[in-house]
Amino acid sequence: MSVQEELRGLAARQEQQAPWSYEHFEQRRSRSAVHRRVAVWSAALSVAALALVSGVALLTQPDGAAYVATTPLRSVQPVAGKEPQLPALVDMARFDVTSTLEDHIAMLDAELSAGRVRQVPEAQLRPIESAREQLSASLQRVSYAHALLNL
Repeated sequence: MSVQEELRGLAARQEQQAPWSYEHFEQRRSRSAVHRRVAVWSAALSVAALALVSGVALLTQPDGAAYVATTPLRSVQPVAGKEPQLPALVDMARFDVTSTLEDHIAMLDAELSAGRVRQVPEAQLRPIESAREQLSASLQRVSYAHALLNL
């Protein structure tokens, strides 16, 4: 079919009814105007309520109500024999090792759970369980080594 034939076919068609009438658009416009007015009034009333509450709070405060109860720095005596604690330095390589082991253990746990839900034979789950036990033992040894290094 050529373009001319398609245009003739379109011209021969009767005029189709639009999906929405003018009245429908006017109703939508009036509803949106109502919603806009409601939003403006709501915002204005919220700001007015906030101003009213702030004003009442300021007017009802007694004079000098705000004070800080502290002791002067000169009167604070340092604890005998203790030096102030310096900020801690963290070795991220330690946490990288433990988090990697924990991630692998979590993946194996997920595989075991999925296998048990699908009712996989125990023979297929045993290697995963043994790998999980080995990783768990490694994680315990690494944690113990980190604890010894912190002493």
